[in-house]
Amino acid sequence: MNIANKLTLLRIILIPCFVAVLQIQNITAEPSKLLLAHLSALIIFVIAALTDLLDGYYARRYSLVTNFGKLMDPLADKLLTMSAFVSFVEMRLDNGQPIFPAWATIVILGREFLVTGLRALALERARVIQADSLGKHKTIWQLIGISTILACLGIRDAIALYIPPSLPTCDTVLPVVFAVVLVVVLALTLASGVQYMWKNRDLLAESHGHGSSR
Repeated sequence: MNIANKLTLLRIILIPCFVAVLQIQNITAEPSKLLLAHLSALIIFVIAALTDLLDGYYARRYSLVTNFGKLMDPLADKLLTMSAFVSFVEMRLDNGQPIFPAWATIVILGREFLVTGLRALALERARVIQADSLGKHKTIWQLIGISTILACLGIRDAIALYIPPSLPTCDTVLPVVFAVVLVVVLALTLASGVQYMWKNRDLLAESHGHGSSR
């Protein structure tokens, strides 16, 4: 197994570590522990995201592109980002507002399942669908958005821990930041999903034809 594929596997291994650290918030509300949890989650997530950049670099730079990498690299990206979005559904701001709404996570999950199904369909026909430019931009902005959310949560925890309650907090800013992340992520997710379907409409047509003939 080459180094690019090893980096992809490392990203997958880091996912349960990332999710486990985020679950600390369900055990305690102590600001110091929340700060440690969110900063640890951010560090793990950034390391996992960097493996995404590095495996692509090594694969292209040293001609290490394999069918395994073409399939597992985008799958690892999906597992990483979806584990974050699903975890965010359970998390709330101090005003009770969800960090990332469940309906948005369902939309993103739906898109990922559709594209994964399309890739499985392509494999049946000895084809491999690689991530295109828009799909890569979608992943990059999802990674940036998730990192932004985790960083903001860490800042909120630090303020709660070290700033006197009488001083202003960031509660009014966080909803705006999270709303921007939501809009950008959803727009790119839907646009890239539509593009995948359109580019591979021949696969969908063939599948529909086989289904109708049964």
